[in-house]
Formats: sequence, structure tokens, C-alpha cells
Amino acid sequence: MKRTATGLLVAVTIIFLIASVFQGLGWWVGFIRAFAEAAMVGALADWFAVTALFRHPLGIPIPHTAIIPERKDRIAESFGSFIERNFLDPDKIVVRVRRQDVAGRLARWLRQPERSSQLADLAAESLSALLRVANDEEVGGLIQRALSERVAAVPATPLVAKLLGVMVVEERQRDVLLQLARVATEWVEANQAGIRRRIAGELPSWVPRIVDQKIYERLLDGARKVLVELSADPEHPFYAQFTETLDHWIVNLQDDPEVRARGEELKQDLLQHPLLREVAGDLWQDLKRSLTKQSTASDSSLRQSIALGLSHLGDVLETDPEWRSRVDSWAEDLSRYVIQRYGRSAGDFVTQTVRAWSAEEVTRKIELQFGRDLQYIRINGTIVGGLAGLVIYTFSLFL
Repeated sequence: MKRTATGLLVAVTIIFLIASVFQGLGWWVGFIRAFAEAAMVGALADWFAVTALFRHPLGIPIPHTAIIPERKDRIAESFGSFIERNFLDPDKIVVRVRRQDVAGRLARWLRQPERSSQLADLAAESLSALLRVANDEEVGGLIQRALSERVAAVPATPLVAKLLGVMVVEERQRDVLLQLARVATEWVEANQAGIRRRIAGELPSWVPRIVDQKIYERLLDGARKVLVELSADPEHPFYAQFTETLDHWIVNLQDDPEVRARGEELKQDLLQHPLLREVAGDLWQDLKRSLTKQSTASDSSLRQSIALGLSHLGDVLETDPEWRSRVDSWAEDLSRYVIQRYGRSAGDFVTQTVRAWSAEEVTRKIELQFGRDLQYIRINGTIVGGLAGLVIYTFSLFL
């Protein structure tokens, strides 16, 4: 386009020279000479104007030339501000989002089995990646703090009283007492050596060693006898005594300040015990292993459940107007939030990107983008200038 515009300038210059040499051939040569002369002036003027945008004409530092290179930073700010004002307007974008029927498109997309499966695979793979990079110690500590905060917020003794009350109301105290007797009997049977050592340690040294064995046997026989009696007799007196004891505990746990204070002390001791951190760590490890196994298997129940849930969500969005309206509202709110929070950053990003370019690079990019139209300005200036000169020359003849 530059060669075309310059070639046109050269052509009218040649015509002007020829017309000047052969001016005496006739009156009509004056019209040609006037057209060519004015066309040269128009071509040169527009060449100067177009060139002055990008560089100094002929390398001469004429004031107000090479406008784009000298104002690169201002242009960068203008680009950023222009984009931020005209393309990142929250109200305009929300209107555009509202026209897109986000809920309807999402519903149709999720109802396609291959789409929901792809999204389920992406969710499972993302979960697997998160599990791999998660810091086990930090996550265990987080679970411990969460458990501690939740447990600390709940009064200990009233909760225990409620649990005991439920047991009494449902008449489960007999099962509980029977189970306690069975556990105690099994414990006595399993810890014979330890119990005998404890008994022997309490006896005088002159007592024969066989005595501790007899005492242990009597203790074991008594535990077995109580267990058999409780199993055979639903009306055993121990049941009534145990119920009275539970009633007494329930009252004390709820109303006795000393019992409640002691319960809170025990709860705090439990929360500060290292065992709680170990339990939290073990809980996280078990959960991590299970989720990792489920997220890495291609046909795992986790992926199938996610895909089924997404498909069901698509059905709900397709048939429930309330949910469609809710999702559309969420999309609008999200768009407004993102634009308000990051719109300025996007404009600044454009500004900083343009500023990082060199003056020559900016000039080159803009010239390549708009240069073709600018060369048409030179061509039009040549033609319009020639026509204007022709009109002026004609008018001068009438004068």
C-alpha cells in the first residue's frame, strides 16, 4: 500500500512536469497541470500527516511528529482504561450473561452422559492431585483443632446426662449392665497373670503363694456367676440398683456444680492429650487412603456417584424454574464479583504489557494494524487534492 500511494505521487509529479513542458500545446493543458500540481500538494501533505504518526518525516525532528513512539506510555494507559471502561463494565457484562441462559445451557450440558462423565473424571483427578500435595501433618492439625473447637463448645456433663437419659428412657440399661459384666469377666480371664501379681503384692510375705491363685479363682468365679445370673434373671436386683445409680448420675451431671466443673476439667484434659492428635492423624490417613483409591480408579464408585449427581443436577435445572433462576442469579453475581475485583487488574495488565514493548515494536504493531487504511488516506488525498486544484483553476479562469 505504501508503494501504491508513493507510486501515485510519482505519477502525478511526472504528469505535472510533462504538462509544464508542453503547456503551449493548448488551453486544455492548463487543466492537466493544475490537477497534477494540486494532487502533488495533497499527496505530500497526507504523506507528512500519516508519517508523522509513526516517525519523524525524512528523519527531521519536526515538533509534533513521531507521535506514537513519543507517547507510548500514554497510549498504554489509554488502551488499559479503554478496555476497562468499555469492555469490563459489570452492568454490561451482567446483561450479556443474563441473555445467555446459563442455567439452561448448563442443564443441557450436564444431561449428556459423556459430559457428566468427563466432569466427574476431572473432579476425581483434581481431588487425587490435591491429596498428593496435601501436607498430612497440617491437615491432621487442622482436624484436631476443628474437633477440639467443636468439643470445647459443647458442655460435657449435660451431654453425658442426655445420653444416659436416652438409655434409661429406652430401657437399655439392662443390656448395658449385662455387656459391662461380660466385658469385666472377659478382662479378668485375659489378665490372670497381672491380677495375681497385684494380689500377691498386697498380701503379707509370710502368706503362701498358692493363696493369690485361690483369690483369683474366687474373683473369676464370682464374675462368671454374676454374668450367668444377670443373663438368666431379667428381674435381678442388680438391674434396679444400676438404674438407681444412673438416675443419680443424671441428676448430678445436670445440676451439681462440682460435678459439672470436674467434667469440664476432664474434657480439657482430653482435648490437650496427645492421643487426640493421633486420632485426628489416623482419621485423616484413613480418609486420604480411601479417597485416593476411589479417585484413581477409573470405574470407582466415587466417579460414578459424581457423574450421577451431575446428571441429576442437569435434570433438576431442566425442570425446576426456581433452581434455574437461582443458578442464573449465581452466574450474574459471580460475573459482577469477578469484574469488580479483577477488572482493574485486567486493564493494568494491558497497560503494563504495552509499556513493556519498545517504541519501535508499538509503532510496528499499530502501523500493521491500521497502516493499510492510512495509506488509503494518502491515495484519497492525492485524488481529492487534484480535484480541488482543478476546481480552483477553473474558477480562476472565470475570474
